[in-house]
Amino acid sequence: MELAQARSILTPATGFIRRGGFDWTCNPYTGCTFGCRYCYAMFLPQNRRPREDWGRWFQAKANAVELARRQAPRAAGQAVYMSSVTDPYQPVERVLKLTRGILEALAACQPKLVIQTRGPLVTRDIDILSMFEAVRVNLSIPTDDEEIRQAFEPKAPPLDSRWLAAQALKESGIPVGLCLTPLLPVANHAAFADRVAGFGADVVVVQEFHDAPRGWGADTTDEAVGLARRFDPSGNGYLLMLRSLNERGVDYHEGESGFFPPSGLGQRASGG
Repeated sequence: MELAQARSILTPATGFIRRGGFDWTCNPYTGCTFGCRYCYAMFLPQNRRPREDWGRWFQAKANAVELARRQAPRAAGQAVYMSSVTDPYQPVERVLKLTRGILEALAACQPKLVIQTRGPLVTRDIDILSMFEAVRVNLSIPTDDEEIRQAFEPKAPPLDSRWLAAQALKESGIPVGLCLTPLLPVANHAAFADRVAGFGADVVVVQEFHDAPRGWGADTTDEAVGLARRFDPSGNGYLLMLRSLNERGVDYHEGESGFFPPSGLGQRASGG
């Protein structure tokens, strides 16, 4: 673990996050110990480490909470995406509580907040999330199979724990987005679609796992591309998933269009 003094905790949004309607991104950490094989963040300029070391290190912004207390007013009424290059609920957050401290500071100024995570630890902060008038937690659940999850996301939380977190958030009145992004190979498309449809998420996002070699995308390692071909040799998994969702009447977004700020606590977002 490394501790660093950051200059800012709110960064002007760029790229598809900006196009989606967000004003700011907020990243309590640099790097991520979940170590997903396909993570685009290892290819971004912020990562100055060898790509093969991705998942083995992180840097905590030691002054993140102090910065958030000072800078939160500039985000009042604006849209904040947390996080764009790291997971705000990776294991160390249980101890450092940087994400929790930032949320406490932001709550006083009421930005429109989206939290993007695959960490069930997010349920710890339901008390603070409930203070936001406009909030959504996007949970990444990109497959239905633990063997596939372990191949692509070896140190990330099990799928069942994410579903339990999604249910806990929903029962607490926190809007939930289910992110099948990027969609990894799926063992049983019909059963997975049944589960997504039965959950009744506020937003469902699906994104194809595609080959974007050396580019900015969610599948930017040769290892990840090889795993996708191994588990889905036909390459038809994405279309099968879309068909299964369509057959069940699931209102979903494809790709970038699914990442947009919430309209308000308890209000269902419109799909497309």
